[in-house]
Amino acid sequence: MRKAILRQLIIALALLALWVAPCAAQDSQTSTAPQTSAEEPQGNAPQSNQGQPSTSAPMTPLSGVQVLAPTFGTTALSYVVPAAACTERATTNPSGYHYGSVYSQTSCAGQVTLQKVGRHSQFNLDYTAGGYYYNRSISEGNLTDIKNYGVAQQLGFTEEISGARWSWLIGDQGTYLPEGPGGYQGFAGLASFGGGMGGSSISSAPALGNAFSPNQSLFGGLARRLSDMAETEVNYRASARSTLTGSVVYGTLQFLTPGFVDDRYWMATGGYNRTVGRADELAITYDEMHFNFGANQNMVSRGASILYGHQLSPRFTVELSVAPADRELSLPGISSSGEFFMGTYDALKYRGARWNGTLSVGRNLGGGAGVMAGAERTTVMGSLGRQLTRHWRGDFRGSYNNNRGFQPVASTAAAPSYDYLQAGVGLNRELGPHVSMYLDYNVDRQTGNRNICVGGNCQGVYFRQTGGFGISWHARPIKIE
Repeated sequence: MRKAILRQLIIALALLALWVAPCAAQDSQTSTAPQTSAEEPQGNAPQSNQGQPSTSAPMTPLSGVQVLAPTFGTTALSYVVPAAACTERATTNPSGYHYGSVYSQTSCAGQVTLQKVGRHSQFNLDYTAGGYYYNRSISEGNLTDIKNYGVAQQLGFTEEISGARWSWLIGDQGTYLPEGPGGYQGFAGLASFGGGMGGSSISSAPALGNAFSPNQSLFGGLARRLSDMAETEVNYRASARSTLTGSVVYGTLQFLTPGFVDDRYWMATGGYNRTVGRADELAITYDEMHFNFGANQNMVSRGASILYGHQLSPRFTVELSVAPADRELSLPGISSSGEFFMGTYDALKYRGARWNGTLSVGRNLGGGAGVMAGAERTTVMGSLGRQLTRHWRGDFRGSYNNNRGFQPVASTAAAPSYDYLQAGVGLNRELGPHVSMYLDYNVDRQTGNRNICVGGNCQGVYFRQTGGFGISWHARPIKIE
């Protein structure tokens, strides 16, 4: 079964590559001259080609915390953009359990995106905060402590300082959410502006790999959680084509709702990058990751990675990798070392004047999303968006996550395993230079061979549908010195 899935993923990656290349050529032929000022956006949102540099930016070293991403549409200007949105949604199942009731949810949020560019430095910050309210209590069955209102927040920043042959990056991303992001549908509709919470469509902030983020790829119902990831990276250019990198990541995932497994982890990576020609890059790294789940429960992974990146143009990038590792476990009923694990991260990314699309496949060791003390995680994510007319834009997104736990030595039962599918569509209509209306629909389904319990309720199958409409506003990007 898994071999069949992997074959389908490889075929899908190849088909997307074949589809993207003609789109890149079409966009390059039909797109107008790029804007060079952040003060003249067309339509209600900053344009994808706004502030586009005249030449391609240097390729990102593959052996650090950053991933290869298109540079088309980014800007090197200093600016600040405030935004806000309000959404009215209907959901069949806010808690994820099969009660068959339909709830309405009202949410509003504000966002500020800041970018400050200096001669040898760049600072990026995104902050989103808001509140939500359900039309009635969610205290059904044994769920007696779930409030029908709450807040969500996310703050992320990066600071990058560069010299003649070296650069230093430091950053942090922290969130407080009422449920896992896998089931979180872009709070208050800000996904329709700049990519959702903590993102901006015109920012040239570094693209950080989600494999380093706290593992929240399971839907565990309305379980409040705090997560944080801090990272630092140093790059040294040994020659015109060679770069040495060193990075450290520290992350935490803590649940405020009882019954879940907290975790904290750190990861250290050292690597060597070599550019080949103008558009290819090879890298090799040594990786070490340590997880702690409390009560002397630990998971350690040590291994190497071989990575390849190709930048066809500022619009289109490809990244491939293999990451064999040695895994050690110290968990209740499990004590092992020297177990082999093969990880990978493969991605195609395209960003043009009208089209944008991504498809990624990842396999890595994670924290278990609060349900298990450690897990092998396989993730497939894809998105496709298009500017339909001058005022209409549509997008589709989908993801698949499999989290597989570890089987105790003395147990004959199957190891815990969960499959989570999510899909959604959206439509955005510009109403003016700073205002837009959006519609969206999302469906979530999770199945597993073990129940997940929240507030005394245990369920092996989660299913939810969510749909709604809203209004978003953003100011014109304000240029700053």
